[in-house]
Amino acid sequence: MGKRPVHHMDFEAVVGVNREVVALTGEPCEYSTADGKKLSELVKEVELRADNQEFEDAVTDKAALLVFKTASGQHFRAGNKRTALVLGLVFLKKNGYTINIQDDEFVSAVDKAGMGAAGLDELFSIVRRLIKKSPVERKGWEKVVKEVVESNRGFLTEAGA
Repeated sequence: MGKRPVHHMDFEAVVGVNREVVALTGEPCEYSTADGKKLSELVKEVELRADNQEFEDAVTDKAALLVFKTASGQHFRAGNKRTALVLGLVFLKKNGYTINIQDDEFVSAVDKAGMGAAGLDELFSIVRRLIKKSPVERKGWEKVVKEVVESNRGFLTEAGA
């Protein structure tokens, strides 16, 4: 039996997450051409990361990288940290896992990453500790993004205020 494939997000899915997140607070989904290129590079980096690891380790590593680089990269005009939280949960859900994006420790680490005060190792260790298995959903990215944003609407709106 072959190795279980990790489901990855593409550039449009990442931008779609930001669009949904900032729409909650009436902010625009905007990024520069240079940041669009960096987001494309991030998507590719996540895809190539941890390919030699077992599925669970690879998913955890990739999720932490996606969250960290999104929060710390500040590629969008608004909602970078909220987008990072939702990206992490969407990525994990698509691969059969979940995480509570309202967990104080997780939110704090993402906030610190956005200010350059937390590193990838710190975020990885938190994700590893908080990750839980969930039923694998094979729905389209858009549907999963909408579900995650909607189920965390109050938290995300308050976080963006």
